[in-house]
Amino acid sequence: MPAADPPRRFLYPAPLSRRRVLGLAGAGVGGWAAMGFAAQPVAASSVGGLAAAPAAGPMGPAHTRVVFIPRTLSATSRGTGPATAAFRIGYVAVRWSGPGGGSGSGLAVGPDSGGAAIRLRRANGEYGAWSPLAVGCPAERDDRTSGAPSAHAVLMGARTATGYELRVPPGASGVAVTALNTTSGPRRRLTVPAVTAQAALAAMAGLSAAAAAPRSPARARAVPRSRRASLAAAAAESAPAAGPLPAAQTVPAPASTTPTTPTGSAPSALGLLYLPRAAWGADESLRLDPATGQPWRTTYHPGQVITVHHTVTPNDDPDPAATVRAIYHFHTVERGWADIGYHFLIDEAGTLYEGRWSGTDSVPGHRPDGQVVTGAHVGGFNAGNVGVALLGDHRTRAPTAAARRSLVLVLQALSGAHRLNPVGSIDYVNPVSGAQRRVSAISGHRDWMATECPGAALYTALDTVRLEVAQALL
Repeated sequence: MPAADPPRRFLYPAPLSRRRVLGLAGAGVGGWAAMGFAAQPVAASSVGGLAAAPAAGPMGPAHTRVVFIPRTLSATSRGTGPATAAFRIGYVAVRWSGPGGGSGSGLAVGPDSGGAAIRLRRANGEYGAWSPLAVGCPAERDDRTSGAPSAHAVLMGARTATGYELRVPPGASGVAVTALNTTSGPRRRLTVPAVTAQAALAAMAGLSAAAAAPRSPARARAVPRSRRASLAAAAAESAPAAGPLPAAQTVPAPASTTPTTPTGSAPSALGLLYLPRAAWGADESLRLDPATGQPWRTTYHPGQVITVHHTVTPNDDPDPAATVRAIYHFHTVERGWADIGYHFLIDEAGTLYEGRWSGTDSVPGHRPDGQVVTGAHVGGFNAGNVGVALLGDHRTRAPTAAARRSLVLVLQALSGAHRLNPVGSIDYVNPVSGAQRRVSAISGHRDWMATECPGAALYTALDTVRLEVAQALL
């Protein structure tokens, strides 16, 4: 057996029935998932007055609509301040090199202990109390230079602050703070596909049936030709061939601030909303290499594992799409990752957001052959690792019922796409560096490194979530 492709260990919590074996083995997982999502009819869209129509591609209705989404305002200062911004601040992104001043999890413990801390200036000119800067999800790229000084980066909610002052540990250098406003900038006119969550998940779940290259025997059980044909047919039914789209329908620009309900999304029979990148306002120009004006190079690898995160952004978020834009700017510009690090994000209402750009095929997070675009969410272990992040801070607060339900649906589709046993373990091998790690097929960020992510409350819930995913596939 090749050393680079070690055997998987399946850990079943109960004796297996024949149907369970079929459901959890190899491409059978993808088949059950794809057929499950395709079995429910897509409901008519109620967004923007669009009615459901015959699908024109793997992502659903042959409609587009126009939305108006504010550009992100940003202002960067060097040093510890105090500093102010010409706009109300929604988030601050803080970066420095050198000592972190916190524990191994990256949690800074406040000004009195030498850790990094910030205090925010209110509209009346007064400053609030000092708050520690907690690196709650220390996401990272795989290609960080060996021997480089320790780099720290925190995205913190500011909730309409007008300025800030910073403290950093002794010996820190390269201190930079970027104030972000993702709600009040000039509005961009964007054409958005009307896509249902059901169509997006079915397209993903059907990838394993449509994949061009079979998996090795060590990673998945062989499936009879007749079975593969039936799975491909089920995937094709939920993802018809692409066709031309009609002209976009124009809607008037909103007169006030960004609405708290998602725009450019279409509800489905699954009862949740899906926002492709354009619908939440991804500024694709930020993905361009300043030196060449071309998009940064993307890489793709077969999916091996799924990792769950939390974003450590404020709970009870009144405008989660604006938060996704802030995370996007933080990862793309401040961290220099050329895009958002996660493949998918889920807010407290259960809305699903398309994360990292994967191409023009419109299957989120993947190429049509089923390979996963390489993200930046688990440093050293990103290739073939799908990142799913729940918005909010789940160190002590469990996910909402809506967020948890969406997480199960997303994990169901991804387990099907990559033929994973949701309650099993895998021997992950980074196909680029050779780095290896034995983890659960559905893992938490802390399974890969010393971090609190995805928060104790969410991490504790993952065992039950895995079982729910497995049950949904049967």
